[in-house]
Amino acid sequence: MKNLDNLKYVEEIIGYKFKNRNLLRTALTHSSYSNEHKVESNERLEFLGDAVIEFIITEILYLEFRGREGDMSKMRALVVSEKPLAEAITKLGLDKYLIKGVGESKNQTESKAIKCDLFEAIAGAIYLDGGIEEVKKFFNLATRDIIQGLKLNGYVDDPKTKLQEILKQSKITYSTSKSGEDHKPFYKTTVFINGVKMGHGSGSSKKQAEETAASEAINNLKKV
Repeated sequence: MKNLDNLKYVEEIIGYKFKNRNLLRTALTHSSYSNEHKVESNERLEFLGDAVIEFIITEILYLEFRGREGDMSKMRALVVSEKPLAEAITKLGLDKYLIKGVGESKNQTESKAIKCDLFEAIAGAIYLDGGIEEVKKFFNLATRDIIQGLKLNGYVDDPKTKLQEILKQSKITYSTSKSGEDHKPFYKTTVFINGVKMGHGSGSSKKQAEETAASEAINNLKKV
């Protein structure tokens, strides 16, 4: 990057104006350029940004999802992985502003790893310059479709969570009855959506019966 115009363009794309533009310049500096010109690369900012992003997605999942810990952990791992963050960089067109050394510049396209590192470095730079709330704005701008895409593609394993995410604005209730001996119980569940029966389930535990009922409700919704 040879002039301030490019930094201005990047600020417009990410929706944040830096008080200290040197942080943004560093976030855009690949190690190949750093090695050639003896300046700081974006690796330290990448390290910081990785932690900041993990916190942000953890908070989003906690506030917006009703899944179990294991489900949320899976979703977090998927969102903060290399592929989606690289795709976000590509979508915003930020990879073309990466400052690279002579040898690295011969590559016309960046690897997913380099793009992911760039995303994390920019997040780290924004955090140092403007705080966590500004990083959240950038994260939501760049990745707002990712979590929804994960939900739609079935990365949440729990049928009850899936049903809740599909019908966020609806009232979902479960009515469960138990029969059989204590050592061998049998449960039957009916799930209601806004008071309307939408699925039935049964099993040897209340959890199993409710999840079966939720699965049936999801299948019935697909037929509507």
